[in-house]
Amino acid sequence: MLYHAIYLFIVALVLAYLEVQIEGKYGWASKLPTWKPGEVWYARLYRVIMSGKDLTGYHIGVFGMVALFLHYPFFSGTAWSLRSEALTISLFLLFSAVWDYLWIIINPHYGVWKRRPKNDVWWHKKWLGPFPDDYYYACCFSLLAISPWWWGQWLQADILSEWGILFGVFVVGTIITLLLVEIFRGDIDKK
Repeated sequence: MLYHAIYLFIVALVLAYLEVQIEGKYGWASKLPTWKPGEVWYARLYRVIMSGKDLTGYHIGVFGMVALFLHYPFFSGTAWSLRSEALTISLFLLFSAVWDYLWIIINPHYGVWKRRPKNDVWWHKKWLGPFPDDYYYACCFSLLAISPWWWGQWLQADILSEWGILFGVFVVGTIITLLLVEIFRGDIDKK
């Protein structure tokens, strides 16, 4: 599980990098020539679920690609079960939060320490401490997605252990990325 978690963190980092190259400083596809449905019912529902963020064709595509990527094991020999699907959904929620925060960290127009993401990252409307409130929700719902398989089974909670390893790798990887980016960003600023 450890190598799997490290691999997924690297995928999140590469995806964040790719998005920085696509979007630049204009987050949430605000300047991309992408489909935006306007005020139809499903766009309003999406806004509620996503804390006020607009639905775009870009995000349907990129979230769909990540969901398909995470479901790939079911098409390559891993047996599907309700438990494994819950773990995949849980993983998607954690992965999405980490990938989004990595975008803020590695984007040269933002960063975390020298710049004020709370003021500049407009698509995240509410922040709690150093993170958008969406990330806390993602972590809680990620844990709840797997909860039927570990509540009341503390001594046999392998799925909770896997979640903990994944969460730990994502946190440690994010901290290391933050430190490295800020160190190298500082060297670039001095030149």
